[in-house]
Amino acid sequence: MTTTSVDTDLLLQVDNLTVAFGDGPGSVKAVQDVTLDVKAGEIYALVGESGCGKSTLAYSLLGIVPAPGRVTRGEVRFRGRSTTTMDKTELNKLRGAEISMVFQGAMNAFNPVLTIGKQVEHILQAHPEVFDDPKDGRAYFEHLLGLVQLPPERIWSSYESQLSGGMKQRVAIAVALLLKPSLVILDEPTTALDVLNQRLVIEILNDLHASLGVTIIFVTHDLAVVAELATRVAVMYAGRLVESGTVDEIFSGGRRHPYVEALINAIPSVLDAGLKVKPIGGSVPNLARLPEGCRFAPRCPLAEDGCRKAEPPLLGDDHDHLVACFVTNRSLNGAREGSEA
Repeated sequence: MTTTSVDTDLLLQVDNLTVAFGDGPGSVKAVQDVTLDVKAGEIYALVGESGCGKSTLAYSLLGIVPAPGRVTRGEVRFRGRSTTTMDKTELNKLRGAEISMVFQGAMNAFNPVLTIGKQVEHILQAHPEVFDDPKDGRAYFEHLLGLVQLPPERIWSSYESQLSGGMKQRVAIAVALLLKPSLVILDEPTTALDVLNQRLVIEILNDLHASLGVTIIFVTHDLAVVAELATRVAVMYAGRLVESGTVDEIFSGGRRHPYVEALINAIPSVLDAGLKVKPIGGSVPNLARLPEGCRFAPRCPLAEDGCRKAEPPLLGDDHDHLVACFVTNRSLNGAREGSEA
């Protein structure tokens, strides 16, 4: 067994992770050869269109990929410990207490026949190690409700049917923070909300990050939200990572994957009313019948013959801004060759 050195600044590391559904030739790789790391205290965004594998990647971090899905290659490490090889007992200790998750259907996550308070009591009873007294647990949850701008007394005695969609989403965030985890994963937390509630959730997440110091992984298809919330971004396409870097590198840098360029061009501008939104042509490929070569090539305006023959590797610059594109990286290679000369 090899020993892995631990970088104290890194909270989560994903190395060459592949997640497949099914067996044999008919299996589908929803996530393939993904490598990334999340630093303690940052807000990290996982971005891509529906079906790109971002939610499956998020589930794999906690070992909750639904059957018949399974990790077939690679490893996930949290604080240097491999969650990929942990048994169920170890994983159960990790979930909620150290890593928690707000699922995409969070507004339907509550038991309709129990009050929110009773459900919180059940969580506290299952984790007596977090608070010396259950009253302390209730007081902390009420503190969290205040942070997500909800009235504690009303929420504690309410059933989920008595709460609006935006309120339920914020309660779900408070519940995810109840056991004081270091890392919170949020899967599309603004998707089902109206614009005002989306804005409120973004502000709340920024405030929670600042006041609690919690690390956040934000899974979304909305680059406009990412631009406001995240510190670093990883963009996925058809199961693979195509670009990762800081928000400034993704949005303002001169080196960008054509897919990311297309995503940015598809965002309506509030600053330039005359700017036309450019939809991305074509559709996301079927993971069971992927095109040869670069997976984005059939939709890419820059695609060349070589793009349709081999998958491009992720190449980084001096700032660890990674891009998987033969055409984009040609300028990077040229700059490197020039500096070496």
